Amino acid sequence: MSDEMSDETSMDIHYRGNNTSTWIKRDMDIYGIISDVRVYNGSSSVISSWTLRVNVKGPCYINQFWNGDVEIHQHVGRDDEVIQTLNLANYDEKEIKLDYIINESDLLIPLDEGDYFVYYPEESMREMPIKSGDETVVGFIMYYDDNIDLSDYTFYYYFSRSYFEGPVFLIICLLLVWEFFAFGMYLTAMYVYRKADREMELRKSGLSSMSGLYTIIYIVDLIEDKIIPVSYPEGLDKIRPRNLGANDQFKNLYKLDAVESYIEPLMEFGNLKTLPKRMENRNSISIEYVSKRFGWSRIRFINMDTGSDRPVEKVLFTIEQINEEKKEIDRILSQVEQAESKSRVKSAFLAGISREIRTPITVMLKLTDLIVNRSNDDLIRSYAKSVISSGKVLMAEVNSVIDYSNLEAGELELTPADYSLRGFLDEMYELIMPRIKYKGIEFQVDITDTIPDKMHGDSVRLMQILITLIMYTLSRNKTGGIRLGIFGKVTDERKVHLLISVKEIESSRRIDEKTRSYQKYMQSEGGLPPEKENEISIDLVQGLLQAMGAILNVSDTYGDGNDYYFEIDQEIVERSPIGQYSLRESEITW
Repeated sequence: MSDEMSDETSMDIHYRGNNTSTWIKRDMDIYGIISDVRVYNGSSSVISSWTLRVNVKGPCYINQFWNGDVEIHQHVGRDDEVIQTLNLANYDEKEIKLDYIINESDLLIPLDEGDYFVYYPEESMREMPIKSGDETVVGFIMYYDDNIDLSDYTFYYYFSRSYFEGPVFLIICLLLVWEFFAFGMYLTAMYVYRKADREMELRKSGLSSMSGLYTIIYIVDLIEDKIIPVSYPEGLDKIRPRNLGANDQFKNLYKLDAVESYIEPLMEFGNLKTLPKRMENRNSISIEYVSKRFGWSRIRFINMDTGSDRPVEKVLFTIEQINEEKKEIDRILSQVEQAESKSRVKSAFLAGISREIRTPITVMLKLTDLIVNRSNDDLIRSYAKSVISSGKVLMAEVNSVIDYSNLEAGELELTPADYSLRGFLDEMYELIMPRIKYKGIEFQVDITDTIPDKMHGDSVRLMQILITLIMYTLSRNKTGGIRLGIFGKVTDERKVHLLISVKEIESSRRIDEKTRSYQKYMQSEGGLPPEKENEISIDLVQGLLQAMGAILNVSDTYGDGNDYYFEIDQEIVERSPIGQYSLRESEITW
C-alpha cells in the first residue's frame, strides 16, 4: 500500500447488474457473471501503479480479465500447487500449466477456497497511471455453482510525486543519466567486442580444418561489408583489393577467375546486397562455374547464423574444385543414357517381332473362321471354334506386348471406333472363358441396364484393360468369385460416364465334375498359356488408362477382396439402352 493513504482514493468490486451480465452454461450447470473493478483517484497525486489480489472463498472458475496479466495461484497449500501468469484475453493453450477446461471455446480455470489471483493492469489500455480526479474500470468474468463471494480482496496502489523541480535539477539528472549510460555502453561494447573476437578466432580455427575440401574459405560480414580470410591459395590473397568493400572484392574475383560466359551469372549470384533476402530460411546457396585456373568449381554461401530469428549477418564463402565430381556425374549420365537407349532398342525390337507374329495369327484366325462357316462336321467346327478362341487370346497377348513397348517409347496412339457394349461383353467373355472354366470360379456381370448399347471409343484397349484386370484378379483370387461391374450415367446428349469395376466376391460354388474333366483335359494337353507377370500387367493397365484419361484405383474397403475400378467417358452413338444382360454359356470341347 502507499505511504500516502487517502480516503478519497478508493477501489470497489461490484456486479455489473444489467440484463446481459449474467447467464448460465446449461451443459455444465454453472452461472456466469460480469463484475467490474473501479479504481478512483481522489488524491492530488498520480497513482503510478496498482494491483489487486482476490482471495477465493469458494469453488468457482475464472474466465476473463479484460486487458492485463493475471497471476493465478491454484491448489494453494497442496503438493501440486501451480502458479502461472496469463493474459486471459490473449493466450496460447499449449503453454497453460494450470488445470483448465475448454467449454464452447471458453477457457475456464477452476479455483477452490484458499486459492487466489493477482491482477496487473495494462498501461497501454490506460488502466494506469491514474491521474488525480480520474478513475479506471476493469471488467472480469467468473463462473460459479451456487454463489460467489468476492469480498476478500486487497488493493495495492502507489503514488508518484516530484520532490525536485526546475530546469537545473533536470539538466543535472540528464547529465548523470548520460554518464551512466555512456559508461554502461562502453563496458557492454568492450564485452561484446572481446566475445566476438574470441568467437571469430574459434570459427577461423575450426574452418581452417576445412581447407582440404575448399580452395578458398572466407568469412563475410554483411553488416560491415568486409572479408575475413580463413584459407586461400598462396599468393591469391595478396592481389585482393583490401581497400574495397566485400561486394566489390567479390566482383573483382569473379572477373579474374571465371571464364567469360560465367561472369554475368556469378555477378548476380554473388551480389551481397540481395544475399540476406535470398538466404532467408535457407542454410546455403551455391552455383557452379568454370574457373580459368581450377576448371569446374562451385561457389557456396553458408549461413553462419542458422537457427536464429535475426537476419543473416555473417556467411561463409567457399570455392570448391569439382572436376572429379563432374567426371563422375558425366559417367553416370552416360551409363543411364546407354541403358535407356538399350531399353528403347529392346522395346522397338519386341514391338517389331510382335507385329510380325500378329500377321500369321490374323491369317490363322481368318482361315479357321472359314472352316467354321463352311464345314458341315460339327466336331470339326467345335475344334475350329476352340482354335479361334485360343488364337484371340494369343492375339491379345501380342497386342499387350506391342502396347507395352509403345508405352515405354511414348508412342501409344488410341484408335477409337463405334462398338456395341453387348457384343463387347460377349467377345470378352469368350476370351476369358477358358481360364474361368479351368479355375472353376464364379463369374458375374452387373451392368446398369439404362446405359446405351452403341458407343464410340477405343474398345480394343478397353477390352485389353478388362481382360488383364480379370486375369490378374483370377491369379490372386481366394474368395471363389469375380464380379465385373459396369455402371453408368448419361451426362449429356453425346456422352456417358462409366464406372467399371473388377472385384473379388465371396462364392460358395464348388468345382463340379465337368470342370474337373476340363482341367484334366487341359493338363494332358499342356494346360493353358502361362499367366502374365502381375507387375507388368498392372503397369500396362495403368499406362493404357492414363492414355485414355483415367486412373486405376484399388480398394478393399469391405474386407472381402480387392476391387479394381476406374472411371471413363465414352461417346454415345445411339441412345438405345443395353437392357438386361446375361453371359452366354460358351461351348467347351475336349
